[in-house]
Amino acid sequence: MRHLRLALALAATSAFGGCFQMTSVVKVSGDASGTFDQRLVFSQGAIRQLKQFSALGGSDSKPFDPVSEEQARADAAKLGPGTVYVSSTAINDETGQGRATVYAFTDINQLRLSRQPGAPAGVTVRAQGMDSDGQAITFRMAKQPNGNALLTIAVPPLTIQTGGAGGTTVPSAGETAMFKQIFSGARLTIAVELAGTLVRTNSAFVEGQRVTLLDLTLNEILKDETFLPRIQAAKTEDDLKAILREAPGLKINLDREIAIEFTPAR
Repeated sequence: MRHLRLALALAATSAFGGCFQMTSVVKVSGDASGTFDQRLVFSQGAIRQLKQFSALGGSDSKPFDPVSEEQARADAAKLGPGTVYVSSTAINDETGQGRATVYAFTDINQLRLSRQPGAPAGVTVRAQGMDSDGQAITFRMAKQPNGNALLTIAVPPLTIQTGGAGGTTVPSAGETAMFKQIFSGARLTIAVELAGTLVRTNSAFVEGQRVTLLDLTLNEILKDETFLPRIQAAKTEDDLKAILREAPGLKINLDREIAIEFTPAR
């Protein structure tokens, strides 16, 4: 289904189904060091799905844990050189199961972030168009002559297939209902917090010293029954951007680079 692959790319959701909530916050200081805090929780319904995937994959008899401490430690290497695991806390309650993890980095120029959670250990599921080394968010930081720090964030483009010249395939009511069921409750937030005073940024989403790169609440977006058909029918990049800017429940910077200048705390 073309619209399902489209929505996967838009939502930056994982390559496996099920509801998750992920909050990723990069906290950066003027010397380019900082921490990366991530909270990832899968709903109990998603846990059941993932257990099924794990069983089908022939995993061992260890108790299933979608985000184990072992995996959290191993994920530090994926974030780039100079990034280390600091601590984590398991989450397991009526809302879901997951982990809140803190990593520390020495140089934000080496940091690489994914817009989607990785598949838990023991689950090997790939979706077309979802596995690309070029999809990481990267950072460049340089000291300015006035003593400020300029952080530039390179955001990979959304790989969204629209109707374009090849015509439009409008999702059926059944396809839309299935998508809503699979991804109901999904929430994704990526933000940067500054250790200092914000001077300027081209991001439209600023609160104090926090700049939001992406904040997506899928349930809010899908309240608009016309959203998926309109995305599918978009013929130009400008058409697509206009739809995304107006979507309720979605804050997204559509610039390929986000510039943040700040005065470091002393």
